[in-house]
Amino acid sequence: MASVLEQSIQVNQLNQDIEQFPQVHPITPDMHITHKGVSRLVMIDRYSFKDTEKKTLKTGDFVVLTVKQDPKFPARGLGIIHSINPEKNTALIKIDEDYRHVLEGEEQETGIIERSLDIIEKPLEIFYEQIAKRNATGLASVEKTEEKRKEWFGKFYEELVSMNFIPAGRVIYGAGSETEVTFFNCYVMPFVADSREGISDHRKQVMEIMSRGGGVGTNGSTLRPRNTLARGVNGKSSGSVSWLDDIAKLTHLVEQGGSRRGAQMIMLADWHPDIVEFIISKMQNPRILRYLIENTEDESIIRLAKEKLKFKPLTQQEDAMYQGIVNYKNIEGFGGFNEAIIRDAETKLRDGGTYSVHNPDFLTGANISVTLTKEFMDAVENDEDFELRFPDVENYTPAQMLDYNEKWHEVGDVREWEKLGYPVRTYRTIKAKELWNLINVCATYAAEPGIFFIDNANDMTNAKAYGQKVVATNPCGEQPLAPYSVCNLAAVNLAKFAKKETKTVDFDALRKTVKVGVRMQDNVIDATPYFLEENKKQALGERRVGLGVMGLADLLIYCEKEYGSEEGNALVDEIFKTIAVAAYEESVELATERGSFPFLEGQTEAETARLREAFINTGFMKKMPQHIRENIVANGIRNSHLLTVAPTGKQVAPYICKNVA
Repeated sequence: MASVLEQSIQVNQLNQDIEQFPQVHPITPDMHITHKGVSRLVMIDRYSFKDTEKKTLKTGDFVVLTVKQDPKFPARGLGIIHSINPEKNTALIKIDEDYRHVLEGEEQETGIIERSLDIIEKPLEIFYEQIAKRNATGLASVEKTEEKRKEWFGKFYEELVSMNFIPAGRVIYGAGSETEVTFFNCYVMPFVADSREGISDHRKQVMEIMSRGGGVGTNGSTLRPRNTLARGVNGKSSGSVSWLDDIAKLTHLVEQGGSRRGAQMIMLADWHPDIVEFIISKMQNPRILRYLIENTEDESIIRLAKEKLKFKPLTQQEDAMYQGIVNYKNIEGFGGFNEAIIRDAETKLRDGGTYSVHNPDFLTGANISVTLTKEFMDAVENDEDFELRFPDVENYTPAQMLDYNEKWHEVGDVREWEKLGYPVRTYRTIKAKELWNLINVCATYAAEPGIFFIDNANDMTNAKAYGQKVVATNPCGEQPLAPYSVCNLAAVNLAKFAKKETKTVDFDALRKTVKVGVRMQDNVIDATPYFLEENKKQALGERRVGLGVMGLADLLIYCEKEYGSEEGNALVDEIFKTIAVAAYEESVELATERGSFPFLEGQTEAETARLREAFINTGFMKKMPQHIRENIVANGIRNSHLLTVAPTGKQVAPYICKNVA
């Protein structure tokens, strides 16, 4: 077991409880993988199947709970039920020593705490092997015959239990659970329709996705700028940024189980008239706002930075107090103050008050990024002005307004809209370098906004072959996605493929794991529940897979290769080439067995041939080996996309890749 406290778990009794849950595999004597510390907590808290109704909860049970309740940073921990008080709806729990440091006083000394049953959960899977069996069962269940289900249960379980292949957290949590949670980590929504009804519908779909465990990417570039005429109510628009903040707030409102909250990515185009407000509105560092005011020539940046900055002048009493502190500066011992306190007092006296920001929680429910176009980057390079533009809705005819309401959110790009013949208004121009510097200063000192080269993404994406365009990325930014597309993620644990004795990589084993992993991820698409018809159509239509890696640092250490060195880079290149080729080869093989992804199938043979030819000539596929491209033309391919290197922080925690960053 993972701790002395957990050794008191009654396995026979737990197995009797498990009999009430057909999804859960019983504990057997050969199970031993429990993990330790935070890895143990993540496995139990995030991924273990639980008796959420508490119908088997009793004294002596092993539980996971919120040890310390805090609105922003709740502390989770593990313990054993000491006693239950049904009348008070509480229990006394003896907390494992690893989690007592957040407690205080007598609770910390004894480890016994009283907590509401509402924040206590009983895990039924306490060994990783149970989780691996549930996942393998659920993902093999979509195979067509009983023989195939047995075969692929065995192969999936082998890769999972050996920790060679680690599906994304949503898959680990959901696969085989027979619940309605999604197996997809993230979704990207279409451009937001520019109307109250459109925003409301978008918000509703985001809330539905997040409630079932998914993160969401949104591009708000279709929302009209601040102060633009809204004819329907004979008023002015509050602007895109205020509406996007409303969507971002859903992250704080929707709980996804346990201590987990969802995630969002919200993007706005570089050409949007609200772009400066979008960037500055999330800034929470008053020093950066003051820097922007003092070091930019653009009036809108200065004005918006001043509006965000909050200043509270010193009262007469505060002025005297801080002056008194500073007077101790040249006295030995500083009058009991330290240098930091004296410097802070000097700063407040110099400024005449204290600086903070208005609305510090604005947009904090989402990561934010700016979508950058080729035209903007050219303007930066050439030190030119850049136009901030939007459809000229204030002057549209009724017919043009009808087209706007029906089509603008499907186009989502002011350049394309103008090419279609619709009037576009230039709200103002800005020096491209001023906007570029704003992005860089804020990103350097506040980690946001991110940048997304949307034109490059659309040049490279395989979705171009079947007529779709990228609109945004998922919250972590690794997948540029078309409307309603999903992140179907997993990682090959590279640390497992290092031959420590010879300091080399077992490429044959790596290929084998990749091939099994591709089939496993393809099965995810059929096994997951769907709750939005548009997502179902898109996911089943393109059958997107995002196979990535974790444990690269471990592998390089085992192979004694320095990261970034010529030798290290050569090895990394060979590893990723092997993964890419093996994944695409397996997807072609799957197409011969199961058929190509539907978006690559035309109504006629000629149409199918045209789609396949377009597919092998996307920006990405042109870089693939010729034999793969030829096989796709001949046989098709099962998955539209196959490779994604996603961040694996929570995913990697239970698997103890010691040096993963």
